[in-house]
Amino acid sequence: MHLKRTLIKKLIGEGKTYKEVQKIIGCSAKMISNALKWRAKPERRGRKRKTTIKMDRRITRMAKAQPMISSRMIKDSLELPVSTVTVRRRLCEANLFSRIPRKVPLLKKRHVQKRLQFAKEHINWPKEKWRNILWTDEITPPPLPPSPNSSSSLSSGLDAPLPPLDSVLQLLRSSSKPSSIPKESRRFLDGRST
Repeated sequence: MHLKRTLIKKLIGEGKTYKEVQKIIGCSAKMISNALKWRAKPERRGRKRKTTIKMDRRITRMAKAQPMISSRMIKDSLELPVSTVTVRRRLCEANLFSRIPRKVPLLKKRHVQKRLQFAKEHINWPKEKWRNILWTDEITPPPLPPSPNSSSSLSSGLDAPLPPLDSVLQLLRSSSKPSSIPKESRRFLDGRST
């Protein structure tokens, strides 16, 4: 159909009449008139976007400047003629997804004072000394040895000789993975003999 249409336009453009074009192509006069009237329609899918590129940029700029702002506040402050869902869609398109801030316990006055006191006391420590500190967020503490009231199968490991405390502390500082802990120290940490 596309080839016939272009051929009809070409022949009419050369000055041929409808009757001559009908004989050459073998089509009706209506087909010739339709081919001449035909215009390609621009391809459109779905409805137009409610926001312009400029609006989208303003939305993302505001969200980057104030990360904790809500979509409703963005819509109201920019006076956008769209819903809050549309604002969230534009933010997602800009890879700005919603997040919830982490909840941390509030520091009380005594916590702040203790932290300041600790910092003042240890301000002159060298780096080597800081490396030997066992931080609670770096390792998982070993399980406590079983209490005397627990079953006899668990408390049988308490009779085993204990390794020196220095080696246990060094071991805890170096790694918290059980596979890298020597057998005799694992026995001490687990509270049972192997």
